[in-house]
Amino acid sequence: FITGFCGETEEEHQDTLSLMEQVQFDQAFMFAYSMRGKTHAHRSMEDDVLPEVKQRRLNEVITVFRIEVQRRNDEVEVGKLRLVLVEGEAKRSTPGNRAWSGRTDQNKRVVFPDVGYGGRGAFLTEEEVRPLVS
Repeated sequence: FITGFCGETEEEHQDTLSLMEQVQFDQAFMFAYSMRGKTHAHRSMEDDVLPEVKQRRLNEVITVFRIEVQRRNDEVEVGKLRLVLVEGEAKRSTPGNRAWSGRTDQNKRVVFPDVGYGGRGAFLTEEEVRPLVS
């Protein structure tokens, strides 16, 4: 999603937010528009959306995306048993609160707490995992 493209109106921006709520994308790349040289827009359009408006709109797009993804995950994913390829320690992991990150078999990024199985190997039985997802 590119916010603040030349001539974008507030109504068009609201339409983008509405579309995001309806479609419920799993992933999105979100940017504020910036004029680039040697492009059609640079040669024929005026970058008439103020930088602070672009940033506000981008923040709104990011917020709607996060809210929708979190809501859908709460409805669909919480409590489900998923196969996860652990990629490594989570960025926000701390010595007192270790966490891991990885990808599910649907390629969704997940972060989960370290529950002391780290040295035992990569495979857990369903009985070992079940208490972690309920």
